[in-house]
Amino acid sequence: MRRVLLILVPLILPQIFVAQGNRVHVSIDPTVDTSNKAIESVVKLWEQYLNSHPDSVFDNPFWSELEKRQYKPFDLVGYTYWTPNFYHLIFSRWKATVLSVSLSDSSFIIRTMFYFSNAKDSCEVYVRSIIQTAARLENGSYRLCNVLPVNTRLWHHEQVGSIKFIFPLDHVFDRALAERMNGFIDSLTTLWGLKPALTQYYFADEMDRVAKALGFDYWPSEGNVTGPRGFTDVPNRIIYSGGSSEWYPHEFVHVYINPLFPKAHYYFLEGYATLMGGSKGHGLLWHIKRNYQYLKDHPEVDALSFKGVDLYIGPQYFIGGLLCRLAEEKGGLQLVRKLMKYGPEDEDLYRAIHDIFGVSKEGVNSFLRAKLAEYSAE
Repeated sequence: MRRVLLILVPLILPQIFVAQGNRVHVSIDPTVDTSNKAIESVVKLWEQYLNSHPDSVFDNPFWSELEKRQYKPFDLVGYTYWTPNFYHLIFSRWKATVLSVSLSDSSFIIRTMFYFSNAKDSCEVYVRSIIQTAARLENGSYRLCNVLPVNTRLWHHEQVGSIKFIFPLDHVFDRALAERMNGFIDSLTTLWGLKPALTQYYFADEMDRVAKALGFDYWPSEGNVTGPRGFTDVPNRIIYSGGSSEWYPHEFVHVYINPLFPKAHYYFLEGYATLMGGSKGHGLLWHIKRNYQYLKDHPEVDALSFKGVDLYIGPQYFIGGLLCRLAEEKGGLQLVRKLMKYGPEDEDLYRAIHDIFGVSKEGVNSFLRAKLAEYSAE
């Protein structure tokens, strides 16, 4: 679940670098030393990038050529966690203020707050995120780049099979768990007739620690204690996880299965990942039992759209997982594949339930409640 938190901050009297017709107005906190020519240069570079359609993936001239070859999409913060991407969300109403520019490991780190204010001259702003973006010299000119390599340059790297585990220095690597994780990948890829491919797995004891390494200096839900959780950059085969360990199969399922079904409904993608790899450190059956107890006590709630008793475990996990399990039990992997091919819209979801389980839209709630009761009794 993603929420915008209300944060009170003092208004500033910013300097502004804005070209006529720009969509994003980048202001600069007065404490940023723009008399330094290098800092002035990277701030202007950042503003140029924000006004060069970063919500579209193309050969952007303001980004590092090395990273454009390494990552696709290359802007890891912009295209990880947010749907469809961070910049797509901000252009309609969000403002940007550069809070600081600091030097770290031969790179400048730009910290930018994205926010909006409802009332003119109000001291209340809604902060969406504070992100870090790096800039470094490349062939004599500054180019933007990701902060992830800078922030994790001292982290440990261990490769087991197709997985590169990347973690902080204070973590003691558990090779047995890493071997178990690699074994899960081997089983999953064998089941689906795929070949294992190198996947980078960043993990730490807290999700905030991993998010900050990626470049989220502040992000929605920061500080919440929720147990293991994570998110995945599927195109780049990068997984980020916090509160977890070497064992976190849920996100690995996404790395391998999501590319096979780019138009699948998210209930089935999240559901299958929960069926195979659990979620928040618990298996599908645990989530079914926990949520069914609430539904049993609240007959007025629709099971398909019930938001769930957990802040981060919505119906796509336990209802989607239930539907995937039912399909697997009825027709094996072939029927699971069929579920994934109906399309991303809610009507596609209802159509899949009707075609595969013979249940009309009006009967879905009763059907799901009966199945939840059945599996909760296990």
